[in-house]
Amino acid sequence: MARAERAFAALPARFTFTVDVEGHGGAAAGPQTRRLMDLLEEAGSTGTFFVLDAVAREEPALVREIHRRGHEVASHGHAHRKLAAETPASFHAGMAAARDRLAALTGAAPLGYRAPFFSLTPAAGWVPEALAALGFAYSSSVLPARNPMAGWPGAPDAPFRWPSGLVEVPVPVGRVGPLTLPFLGGMYLRWLPPWRLRSLATDWARRAGEGALWSYCHPYDLDEAERLTLRRDVGPLASLMLWMNRSGTLPRLQGLMRGRRSESFAARLPAIAAAAAAWEP
Repeated sequence: MARAERAFAALPARFTFTVDVEGHGGAAAGPQTRRLMDLLEEAGSTGTFFVLDAVAREEPALVREIHRRGHEVASHGHAHRKLAAETPASFHAGMAAARDRLAALTGAAPLGYRAPFFSLTPAAGWVPEALAALGFAYSSSVLPARNPMAGWPGAPDAPFRWPSGLVEVPVPVGRVGPLTLPFLGGMYLRWLPPWRLRSLATDWARRAGEGALWSYCHPYDLDEAERLTLRRDVGPLASLMLWMNRSGTLPRLQGLMRGRRSESFAARLPAIAAAAAAWEP
């Protein structure tokens, strides 16, 4: 058993492979998104692709292709900014337009939403009701811990239902020193050593049970040709970490996929919703 595969041995066999489809550093999202679709299809799996509205506007053929290849198209928002920077009015108008654009491209309104930066926090506590009013069935936007970027301390690890009826599927997190990190994706998946990933995976499985395991990545996580971009929204150190070691992403994703089957959130939603307990902040 390869080290990358052993790192995830404690995790359930059923999970959802998710992708936050957004451009980065001026690069189009399409080429690397297609590599991720190829990876899923080689494993006989489907995933959920959370598409930023800018991608839907600039690369509509990519959105149609994601849908045509059997994957779920969900929304990553109308702008890549934290929810705390939104007002209810700006969010409703922007999300209605983003929802309608995806519906026009795929033939069906999206069921799911993921906030940029997992930024559904107490400061944006009005968002679940707004999403429900817009017709969304679930969100995958809460980091259930305190975190330097965003977080909702005290939120459940397992899927839960907001008072609005919206189902929330929180990001799997684990503790590394003083930090609680969404370890199963992005730069964390490629930077953390296998023994640490194994420890975090074991601890998460113990806390959340079968739950609703999911991973996440971005097209740029695979893009080794991209030049370093200093991002104002995350700072120079995080920009460097987001850029470095991208060659490690694909082997980790392959290790996660081996022996597991990914199904889209849309396919799993009836079972997830049935098990989701009500939670009121």
